[in-house]
Amino acid sequence: MAAPTGAAIIIFIAFFMRRRFALVFNSKAGVAIPRLLDGVLGVMRGAGANVFQLPARSAAEASERAADVARQGNCDAVIAAGGDGTFRAVATGAANTELPIGFVPLGTGNVLAHEIRLPRRAADVARVLLEGAEIDVGGGTVNGAPFFLMVGAGFDARIVARLNYRTKRVLGRAAYGYPVIKTLAEGVEHFDVELDGRRFAASWLILTFASRYGGSFVLTRETGVGHDRLIAVVIEARSRLAIAGSAISLALGRLGDPASCPSGVHVLPVRRALIGRQTTVALEVDGDEAGTSPAEVSADGPRIRLIVPDVYVADLTDRHTNRVP
Repeated sequence: MAAPTGAAIIIFIAFFMRRRFALVFNSKAGVAIPRLLDGVLGVMRGAGANVFQLPARSAAEASERAADVARQGNCDAVIAAGGDGTFRAVATGAANTELPIGFVPLGTGNVLAHEIRLPRRAADVARVLLEGAEIDVGGGTVNGAPFFLMVGAGFDARIVARLNYRTKRVLGRAAYGYPVIKTLAEGVEHFDVELDGRRFAASWLILTFASRYGGSFVLTRETGVGHDRLIAVVIEARSRLAIAGSAISLALGRLGDPASCPSGVHVLPVRRALIGRQTTVALEVDGDEAGTSPAEVSADGPRIRLIVPDVYVADLTDRHTNRVP
């Protein structure tokens, strides 16, 4: 797949109904609603589509499954059914190929689903998978591994590290309550960050290709999936109150807005980030625990073809024309 030149957005319109699908399914993702997936598959099969399942017991296996499908070339698309982590795994396998990727959200946050404005009804999700447009999406790498939404370090990664995934499956977002309180009680921890040569002492760092965070929260309007622009939100909070204030600003949609972000918050585009080379810090990728630093993040990663609703194509084009440089 050729990379787009300049800041162009590449959109592929489907002039035929996709009929052959491989489904990579993660049954352990969040508070999954199996009947959503069942409903989607029922509509697709009723429309004449053939969907065969490829079980995956790990992210690595999901990537391998998607890569096999891409190599064989006998499917119109591969579907990632699960959370954002499942999507990342499938996208990694299908990256830099012509194989389109669809998504059925079964996770807790489902940032990607909110980002691309994926409908909630099974029939509507199925219609997107069958007939939706495809956009060319660029990702990044963290220590060489691809990602397509975001990387977090510090405060939010410490919360994710404390998360009990069994509790998360049962309680959903409510499972974050205790980890948030415990992390706040421990106080602020600082770590070193270098963004394109500019240095910070951060307590929380978010590097994102997506405008959304934690599901439906709006983090920034400076980027969006398909814009291929990695944005850094650096929080240099010095106290529990300041870090809590940043979290509240995020919930209100003000954290990543340069015009309204709190004092000590920096929002800037970045091509290369070096995290925690001097001070070890927790990392998360797309809401999943990702170990600790040091980490090197690059905005120049693999590309994928992502199936999206028509409404997102319109939104993406409008934002590109009027808001995002």
